[in-house]
Amino acid sequence: MRTILLWITIMCCAIAASASVKGVYVDYTVNGKEYQGYLAYNPEQKGLRPAVVVFPEWWGVNDYVKSRARELAGLGYVAFVADMYGKGVVTTLADSARQLAGAFYQDFSKFETMTNAAFEQLLKQEHVDSAKTAAIGFCFGGTAALELARSGADLKGCITFHGGLGTPTPEKAKNIKCPVLVLRGDADPFDEPAYLEGFEKSMTEAGAKYKVVSYPGAKHAFTNPNAGKAGLDGVEYNEAAEKASMEEMRAFFREIFAGKQE
Repeated sequence: MRTILLWITIMCCAIAASASVKGVYVDYTVNGKEYQGYLAYNPEQKGLRPAVVVFPEWWGVNDYVKSRARELAGLGYVAFVADMYGKGVVTTLADSARQLAGAFYQDFSKFETMTNAAFEQLLKQEHVDSAKTAAIGFCFGGTAALELARSGADLKGCITFHGGLGTPTPEKAKNIKCPVLVLRGDADPFDEPAYLEGFEKSMTEAGAKYKVVSYPGAKHAFTNPNAGKAGLDGVEYNEAAEKASMEEMRAFFREIFAGKQE
């Protein structure tokens, strides 16, 4: 009976926190171009709190990634969704997304520029404890989160959900200042073994801390309930992997953000 009451109490607190979450758009400029990120936080929460910069899938700042930011805010964090493409640039078409994201893979320096610009915006926000920050990303955004860490950003942690692990500059792993958590599907056709091997090799040689968790049968974009709508081969939502990966994230954050908040 006590266990049931405790569970009900926890759920009620979670629902109340979620109901208090506020989401607002944040305009910013990078190299003269306008961008618009999305900030989620709980205005009723007092004091400074850990903060997370969230990098979206190749679709842009859409409803899915904004919902993830609000979930983080409901957990007590400030979350800022990075705009990687430009204000208002969001797509549901795979060909368009491929072109938009492709510009980054053709010139990886764009990742460093845009991820650091978004991280700077996160640090400017009220209530952010600048000593307790992390980066997460989904698919294309997972690559972005890793490139932010590889740039030497002062993060407490970095998580990639079904993200690309390949990079033309593996030696930059030596710049990583935080533990990295890789959450991947073992049936993801885009996650080639060579990329994982290269990632692990670079991290080991750099002495960087990392953990890889693979989910059996999970394909690309396994955290997104709408993954199958694009009709892409190898892309599929996996409820079990989603739930397990989100619990990994929560446990990771509890660990890296441990300690008294101001």
